[in-house]
Amino acid sequence: MSSLNEATLIQAGLQAGLFDNAALARLRPVARARRQNLLTTLATDLALPQAAFYLALSELRGLPYARLSEWPVDEHLLARLPATLLKRHPMAAVRSPDGLPHLAVANPDDALGVETARRVVGALPLAVAEPEALTSLLYRLRGPEAVVAGEVEDPVQIFERIAQEALLRRASDIHIESIEVGAQVRLRVDGRLEIIGAPLAKHLGDALISRIKVLSGMDIAEVRAPQDGGLIYTPGGNAENAAIEMRVASAPVKFGERVTLRVMKSDPNRQKLDSLGLPPSMAARFREALGHPHGIVLVTGPTGSGKSTTLYCALRELDAEHLNILTAEDPIEQVIPGVSQVQVGSKVDFAGALRSFLRHDPDVILVGEIRDLDTADVALKAATTGHMVLSTLHTNSAPGAVTRLSDIGCERFMLGATLRGILAQRLVRMLCPRCRRQREASATEKRLLRVEETDAPLTLWDPVGCPHCLGSGYRGRIGLYEALWVDAPLAAAISAGADEREIAAAATDYWRLADDAREKTLAGLASLADVRFFLEGEQESGIRHQASGKVAP
Repeated sequence: MSSLNEATLIQAGLQAGLFDNAALARLRPVARARRQNLLTTLATDLALPQAAFYLALSELRGLPYARLSEWPVDEHLLARLPATLLKRHPMAAVRSPDGLPHLAVANPDDALGVETARRVVGALPLAVAEPEALTSLLYRLRGPEAVVAGEVEDPVQIFERIAQEALLRRASDIHIESIEVGAQVRLRVDGRLEIIGAPLAKHLGDALISRIKVLSGMDIAEVRAPQDGGLIYTPGGNAENAAIEMRVASAPVKFGERVTLRVMKSDPNRQKLDSLGLPPSMAARFREALGHPHGIVLVTGPTGSGKSTTLYCALRELDAEHLNILTAEDPIEQVIPGVSQVQVGSKVDFAGALRSFLRHDPDVILVGEIRDLDTADVALKAATTGHMVLSTLHTNSAPGAVTRLSDIGCERFMLGATLRGILAQRLVRMLCPRCRRQREASATEKRLLRVEETDAPLTLWDPVGCPHCLGSGYRGRIGLYEALWVDAPLAAAISAGADEREIAAAATDYWRLADDAREKTLAGLASLADVRFFLEGEQESGIRHQASGKVAP
């Protein structure tokens, strides 16, 4: 990873608890068999990005960690450092978020390089930075004479490094955008975009985008129109590793092009309803609705809220061996054994696929999304003729699904007769269990959480940051869920034209997003800052929870 002694980084990882001696002993022979250094094997097998080791090193040395995407370069001081010094001892003069100058180094034990630099720019305090980010920054600002020949990668190596980093950080998307000085790489991790390293030089960024377009089957000569494509990435080029599918989209921007890669990697640990964070009672009711011979179950929420994942988990709960399950999707994100999956495209739309399905004796039909009246009408008719239909809809709440379907032209009596249940969901970041910090809630926070015993202490948890979560304080995401189960009285209210507030008031089994946000905050899974929006929205709406005794009246 750098000229820094490998043993030093491994010791830092041990000290930080990134792995233990047992894992170290287990992976030593693996590294020898692969003819890799031990550090590389630890990183790949334990999914530890380079940043984790250098964060651990900064903790071990008691130094700040410089994220070069957040610590601006002090170009005046950097210009004073000789290129020959930077070539042998990569470093950069940067300023911390509070404006204090630091000398960012990959190797804080490099006494000669540090002392030489301090004679030029003054006795700046040290900060630890990733070597690859330093090399990229120096190449962009000082040119090739400031970096060791061969350390600046070609487009093939750059793409391999970015893809590996995306997998190690559990990123869902890779964004590569042409900017004035070159190309900036960002990864979406746990729903938030993170800048990775310093911007690539202009010619390297253009070459990288061209490389991705070639791999994705796009026209590299077309730079003025958006394009779509896809590629299969094999980590490390090793056929033994599982291939990862990536959806690719390009678009022209002011300074060139941008490319977005969606990483279509299914997590085997999150393929069942119980792993998503559904409250146990809600999961039980969901399974009960899935077991009904006919009707519609909808999952709603904005783009990127995990609707498709929830439906895939629902399909895995069904007995595919004894049920005929057909799906119409755009695109097919996961392959489910025993399920016939149809890709919707230019030749067949959702409504057309649904009409075809009805001639194939289906038991369960999944429609990727209800977008228009034609699709909704066929889905409703399928639900009334002995089929269970699952689908998604873009609405903010479970009651909002009813008004949305009504607005596009669905008959109210059909909705009341076919709807079995509606789930609404969001994704929030999970607090890192290793570094989260507990504190006592304030009186205002207790009122927001509807805790009536204002004099009794209440524990809340805040993010901190450690090598395990790469300093963010969060690791992974968890769903917040709202569930509205339709019984006879509620079906009658829907058929009679009830609005959202009246539907919520008529529901006898209604668990709201705010209820789940409250539960997960009190359990220490989410921070209050991340769920405050849902709790304040509950107060503003005036719609109160009807069924759960856990919420104060």
